[in-house]
Amino acid sequence: MPSWMSLNFQDSSSPSMGELSVFHDHVVVVMSGVILLISYVIFYLLLDFKYYKNLSEGTFIETIWSIVPAFLLIILVLPSMKVLYFMEDVKSPSLTFKVIAHQWYWSYVCPLFKNFSYKLSDCFFFSYEYDSLFEEDSKISPRLLGCSSDLILPVNMVSRLLISSSDVIHSFAVPSLGLKVDALPGRINQLFVFPSRLGVFYGQCSEICGSNHSFMPISLKVSSLSVYDNVSKLYLLHSMEEVLSEGKINI
Repeated sequence: MPSWMSLNFQDSSSPSMGELSVFHDHVVVVMSGVILLISYVIFYLLLDFKYYKNLSEGTFIETIWSIVPAFLLIILVLPSMKVLYFMEDVKSPSLTFKVIAHQWYWSYVCPLFKNFSYKLSDCFFFSYEYDSLFEEDSKISPRLLGCSSDLILPVNMVSRLLISSSDVIHSFAVPSLGLKVDALPGRINQLFVFPSRLGVFYGQCSEICGSNHSFMPISLKVSSLSVYDNVSKLYLLHSMEEVLSEGKINI
């Protein structure tokens, strides 16, 4: 989870975030070497009173400072392309979740375990839907990150998130899982997530979607398959009770 005065990424909880952390360290090492070299050259030229006439017009030195940056770009581009293709690769998901952004809360449509369906009279229930609102008086969750309901994902399974918006542009972001994509009205974006450990992970809307956009927290809970199945049944029973109470089904 995020913490004050932290200079590093959050602990990675998915393979994609692990690859991003490794790539970040790789870029920092290359940048540090470039900064040290340039700083040394600058201080050397400032402190040295001698002037070498071929330094600014020599063909050899111009060739060097053209080839070396190109070589450094190759060193940076190849790992970057690897991580990019790894994250954007279309995988075979076990479950598909729908995430709809509103001002200022999120709605989740979750499938039943193993894509089961239940029939009640003439209606079939394939999924359940609920809203996740900002929990202002939460004493367990971190400040400004607590939600009334969590998005529950199974661990060690590929899940697909279909993300859209009902009003303006939002952004679904969970840093520890390496998730970030815009939620656009009239358009569906997708993310693939493979959580590698249990826990509760927090995020926020990272798009300036309105005056209270910072009060759109995301609480994502990674649990075992048995817990996910039990929670699915509870939400399904609650959805059936709401439908029965509204009189949409006659038994």
